[in-house]
Amino acid sequence: MTAAGPVPDAGDEPPPDTAAGPPPGAGDEPPPGAGGEPPLSPYQQVASGDIDVLHRTVEPYAVGHDLQARDPGRPLDGLVNALGVGAVKLVWVRYGGAGVIVDTPPTEGAFALCAPMAPMGVEYRRSGGRATAGGSLVVSHDEAMRLTPDPRHGCLVIATSTGRLADHLGGFLGRAYDPPLRFHSVDGPALAPASVVERTWRHVCAVLDDSAAAGLHPLAARSLEESLLTAVLLGLPNTATPELAEPPRRVPHHLAGFIRDWVEAHHRRPIGASDIAAAAGIGVRQLQAVCRAQWGLTPTRLLRGVRLDHARAALRSAGPGHRTVSDIAAAAGYLHMSRFAEHYRQRFGETPTDTLKRAAPPA
Repeated sequence: MTAAGPVPDAGDEPPPDTAAGPPPGAGDEPPPGAGGEPPLSPYQQVASGDIDVLHRTVEPYAVGHDLQARDPGRPLDGLVNALGVGAVKLVWVRYGGAGVIVDTPPTEGAFALCAPMAPMGVEYRRSGGRATAGGSLVVSHDEAMRLTPDPRHGCLVIATSTGRLADHLGGFLGRAYDPPLRFHSVDGPALAPASVVERTWRHVCAVLDDSAAAGLHPLAARSLEESLLTAVLLGLPNTATPELAEPPRRVPHHLAGFIRDWVEAHHRRPIGASDIAAAAGIGVRQLQAVCRAQWGLTPTRLLRGVRLDHARAALRSAGPGHRTVSDIAAAAGYLHMSRFAEHYRQRFGETPTDTLKRAAPPA
């Protein structure tokens, strides 16, 4: 049926090519499918008019649900695009034709966020509340719901477990978050505007679509997953919002040397800020404080700089006709050459190709 949603990254986690949240101007990106293709089109799972086939295809990527045709006498024209990115699953589904009614039981420990591409009817079965969802909608943890998605435009669902969200939260806080994490019946606003969730999932879908042919680098997959998790925690009110709003505790700055050495030793792995913080025995917030005080950088920019420095060393030793710029960019975790070239030029004042041309032939 329906699943969960995303947002920008508070921990500044992502690798150089895909920042934890959407890049500057991501809100101006054309929506997925604007060119005529629906979101996640390279990941099509099934096209079918059989309601049972559609249900069986969607459910592993979403949360438990039941379907019934709105008009059993008319055929459906269904399409399902879906994939998993780490512990987060994304599925876009269109129940075309007459459309369907989706009944969802309480999700309990699962998290599911619906992002309908057109207004969707919503009914809360116990309380009797009714609404029309035009933006992100979290499926209730404790109340059955009935949804009527638009049959022409479909709906994106992003799903994960509240346990994975709590683990991501714990990495940021530097301590375990033990109470059940919930997103319903929560007083007060979220820490970030709700739009951060939509901006993030649109950015993630665009990156996934662009990288489908070549495959997703592990660094990028890790970044996209954590971007979605962070966006959910920051852009949607939840029971952990007060903890997220707490100022970070002071951390001894003697850890700076350890942090730098650890990043140097592990930069080739698909690591992010949460891994660096865990290695240092602190939370991501404390890691951010150390990096800003010591180097005036975020953890992501520290990691990016180390990777770019090693990429430069590789280019200078490669020599023309040997290792290519694209190979070296990929090793640094970049999916797009334009982003690699931009970051490289900002750091070194020349393009990667300029460095390669001047490289001495290997001995």
